[in-house]
Amino acid sequence: MKQLEEVRQEIDEIDAQLAKLFEKRMQAANEVAQYKMENDMPVFDPVREKVVIQKSKEQIHDESLKEDYGAWIQKLMDISKKRQRQMMSANTVAYCGIEGAFAHSVTKRLFPDADQKACKSFDEVFEAVCANEAVYGVLPLENSNSGLVGEVMDGLLNYPIYIHQVVDERIEQCLLGTKEATLSDIKWVYSKDQALWQSKDFLDRLHVETIAYPNTALAAQYVAQQNDKTKAAIGSKENASLYGLNILAENIELDSSNTTRFLVISTKENEQLGDYCSLLISVNNTVGSLAKAINVISAFGLDMDCLQSRPRKGHPFEYFFYIQADGKTNRENLEACLQALRPVCLINKWLGSYAIQRKED
Repeated sequence: MKQLEEVRQEIDEIDAQLAKLFEKRMQAANEVAQYKMENDMPVFDPVREKVVIQKSKEQIHDESLKEDYGAWIQKLMDISKKRQRQMMSANTVAYCGIEGAFAHSVTKRLFPDADQKACKSFDEVFEAVCANEAVYGVLPLENSNSGLVGEVMDGLLNYPIYIHQVVDERIEQCLLGTKEATLSDIKWVYSKDQALWQSKDFLDRLHVETIAYPNTALAAQYVAQQNDKTKAAIGSKENASLYGLNILAENIELDSSNTTRFLVISTKENEQLGDYCSLLISVNNTVGSLAKAINVISAFGLDMDCLQSRPRKGHPFEYFFYIQADGKTNRENLEACLQALRPVCLINKWLGSYAIQRKED
């Protein structure tokens, strides 16, 4: 029987060999990713993965180890897929909507050289970032007239992401119709619910029916496809040129300062502290619970400039709170604040520190 120290030395030597082989395997995975990018191939090939795992298990002679070795190879392949996705998405930014959506315009402005990934829903943007299919995601958080985008608030709570940057975008809404249409022809108006709300006074004067659509660009696309002069969409001037529509009215929003705040999300936190920071909290439904949390934040010198509530799905009449505060401090102070919040919060999720690019910048 070998002495324990001899066995441990042998294990250390084997681990050193495994480390070299692991690096070699990941280098090969990088070459695979490069080939897949050049040939427009997906990262995940289920047939190939099944064959590799089965072939690997057949190389193990000890029957009691076959399944464990298969699980180990599966883990290696999962790491490889993650690295490949990171390589293939290093220049990809996801947004919700189609070409011409306001999120698309913001994405183009912030990342002019990036590959753009159009997503059908806000959740799909979160999932693309979390799955390393995109390095960043661009999402609307709040409009100065119509308020918060609830689905994005839910995503901030449910997905493991950080806010990387914030940008305010001036929103100019237009009524878009077919080439033959006039204002008097319009009976139906399609757009994102927030856009319909932002244009409520104008639409009330027009005496039309409104129908909510996933986003403004999709609404414009639909009206163009229908080619019906009784149907119109609310969207940007860019939508008109993209989908061959006429601008029947400009700047129809309630407020000329109509602005939407967009988030740039990432799975990685900013290394450098910005001027602002955000977190999500939830507290017990007892007298003074929220005040205790706010007092903790104040005690660490953080000046809150935003406190927004949102119902917690699956928890009737319970709420979580989105907080934005002045982030001009040091990381040690922020970490101490988060630590002090734990005893008074049911949920305490740090969303990161970031800069805000305001509309006048």
